[in-house]
Amino acid sequence: MFATGWVIEQQRAGDTMKFACAISLGIAVAICVGAPASSASIKTVAGKDRRVVIQILGQIELGDADALVDALRQAIAAGKLIQHVQLHSAGGKLGEGAKLAATIMLAKISTFVGPGAVCASACFLAFAAGDPKFAAPGALIGVHKASEKDGRETALSGAATRSMASFAKELGVPSGIVARMVSTPATQIMWLTPQDLRSMGVAQAKQPPESTATANEGARLGDLESATSLVPKPAPAPNRSSWNEFIEQTLALSAAQNQGRAALSRLCKADSKECLMEVSYSLKDGRKGIATVAQDGYGNITRREVCESDASENARECTDWDTGAKYRDMKNTNGDWVQTLE
Repeated sequence: MFATGWVIEQQRAGDTMKFACAISLGIAVAICVGAPASSASIKTVAGKDRRVVIQILGQIELGDADALVDALRQAIAAGKLIQHVQLHSAGGKLGEGAKLAATIMLAKISTFVGPGAVCASACFLAFAAGDPKFAAPGALIGVHKASEKDGRETALSGAATRSMASFAKELGVPSGIVARMVSTPATQIMWLTPQDLRSMGVAQAKQPPESTATANEGARLGDLESATSLVPKPAPAPNRSSWNEFIEQTLALSAAQNQGRAALSRLCKADSKECLMEVSYSLKDGRKGIATVAQDGYGNITRREVCESDASENARECTDWDTGAKYRDMKNTNGDWVQTLE
């Protein structure tokens, strides 16, 4: 009945067409570029006690995450608290769904799927990013693999599925649900049971309790668009939540320094079957900082590090986030970073 999937777009060699893709930076941030063209209906409706509900209804397309940020900005500028984000979508573009999820997660707002409403495929990520999450009796929430625009499953869509599985894990989705996500064909949907939803920490309610809206004081937009302090230094062997907090602050700082868009990049090495996902930012003294996550071909995180370059940007001091090990990198004649022995 629902034919939409996690749709991905490729960039062919020499093609100038922009593309949308999802990457993981511990919290799995989405990069989506292209002409803004919101297909989902994103609107704000009045709630109680100066609260508002933001609704995302319909197919998820490029530009929808920007529309969500605009809705947040307008609500906050009007002095209103965000009660929750209400979802009703059978899916759409994977990258934009991940970007919606990143926005919801950074804003720390609640998500809700109402009675008889659907939230499947790319919409699932946005729902899973909510804090807290609510689903009404009769809500349909489902998952499946990614696919090409024509519904085909290819090596590229398989990589996208693994990336989304990694993102879902970072959002706290139980491994059992993730396993069914990566095993359900793109032409089908695996609908979550009430037990599945409970395992995700989803509360069942016809409407979210009013008290949940004040838990984060209404999703301050500053959490998304600015940083009030320096990005913290990495410490030896921190837990996963501290990495998530570090990346949240790093993204906010990078966005504030780059006209609202964090400086994110992704590079995949064919020879080593490794992908590097990076967010860069400027330190107070003008030097460049960069946070990196390395993933293998299955989307597993193999390394997390934070580096600070010198003034020439030809050498940098790095720290392995998980072990606390420190080392120095130098640029070779090809411009690649190579670890040096001291």
